Amino acid sequence: MKPIEIKNLEALFLEAEKLRNSGNFLNAIQVFKNILKVKPDSIPILNGLANCYFQLNKLDIAEDYYLQCLKNDTSNVQILNNLALLYLRNKNYEKAKQILQKSLLINIDQENIVEKIGFCLIQTKLYSEASEFCEKFLKKYPENKFLLSYYEKSLFKTGKNIDGLKLLQKQTGFIQFDDDKVKII
Repeated sequence: MKPIEIKNLEALFLEAEKLRNSGNFLNAIQVFKNILKVKPDSIPILNGLANCYFQLNKLDIAEDYYLQCLKNDTSNVQILNNLALLYLRNKNYEKAKQILQKSLLINIDQENIVEKIGFCLIQTKLYSEASEFCEKFLKKYPENKFLLSYYEKSLFKTGKNIDGLKLLQKQTGFIQFDDDKVKII
């Protein structure tokens, strides 16, 4: 490919990104597709298309493009996270959890991904697994409100009510026991 053509592709890519960032997804898709004719395996182009379709709520098409990206780069954290968000939007928590766990294995320092995995575990009613997961990551992110709430819920759902109440007390203040009723003060 001649340098001029590369320059034109770069200009087209910048134009497509500008269109996408301004919310003009349909025109961005057209520009991305024109670039794709020349660079069919380009991850930034495939990801750009996927993002546009995601924004247009055409999730099946977006998923196809994200999966094409992953064929070319199986450990791309950004693509994994984008695909997981798509599954979360579709309420496919099991698939989202699997993708998020893969992303977390690649880069352990993703607090937002840890939160999303905790959410998926609660949504799929894997309370014992959620309890262990949250307990582990609360050591790293002790103030994370989402993890604390998932951990609390998982403790109560697994019958560890005393531990759940202790956690609740730690977060909210004192707990008063009066006969069979619990009152948070």
